[in-house]
Amino acid sequence: MEKVMAEIRILEGKQDPIRVMFNPGDYTVSSSGVFDAESAKDPFFKEAKIEDFTVKLMFDSYERHEIASSGKEIEITQSGTDVRKKTIEIIKLIMPTTEGTTNKKPPVCLFSWGKFTYKGVISRIDQKFLLFLPDGTPVREELTLTFKSVMTEKEYKEYMGLEACRKTWTVKSGDRLDLIAARELKDASLWRKIAEENHIDEPLKFPQKEDIGRRIIIPD
Repeated sequence: MEKVMAEIRILEGKQDPIRVMFNPGDYTVSSSGVFDAESAKDPFFKEAKIEDFTVKLMFDSYERHEIASSGKEIEITQSGTDVRKKTIEIIKLIMPTTEGTTNKKPPVCLFSWGKFTYKGVISRIDQKFLLFLPDGTPVREELTLTFKSVMTEKEYKEYMGLEACRKTWTVKSGDRLDLIAARELKDASLWRKIAEENHIDEPLKFPQKEDIGRRIIIPD
C-alpha cells in the first residue's frame, strides 16, 4: 500500500500544498461540552466547543558520512543545510503578508492525513531545534503546530450533532408562545406544540407571573 503523507493545504489562492517530511507520531484533537441545568441533578446539553488541534512535525536536513582512511580508521564528517529552510513556508502561515488587500486575515488551512482532516487557522508555532552542526547550524527541528477551528454554521452543526440537542427558552416578560414559535421554529402556528411539550394548561394567558424566568423546551 502506498504511504500517504500528511499535508497542509491553504484553502484560499493557488498555493501548492505543504507536504510534511515525516508523518506525525500522534496528534491531539479535543472537544468539550457545555451544560446547563435548573439543578445539579438535571444537566442538559447547551453547546459544544471545538478545542485546538495540536500536532508535532519533524524535519531533518542532517547528513552523516563515514569514510575509511588508509589505516582502516573510520572518519566521520557531518554536513547539512539549515533545516529552517524546510519549514519557512509553514512559519509564514502565522505572519501577516503585505500582498493584496486582505493582509490582516490569517489563511484558513486544511491539515489532512488520509481520512483525517481539520480546518482552521494556525495560531501558534513552537520551534524546537534538536541537532546542530559544529558551527551552530540547526539541522533537525520539531515543529508543534496549534490550529484553531474555523467552520461554517452548517459544518459546526453537522460536526457536533447540534440538531439532536434539546433547545430551550428562558421566558421573559412579554414573551408569547406564538412569538417564541416564530423565532425558534420559524412558524408561529406551532405554538401549540410548545404548549403541549411544556404542559402549559392556559397557553392564551402565557406568560403569567410564575412563568417569568422559567426554562421551557422547544420541541423538534
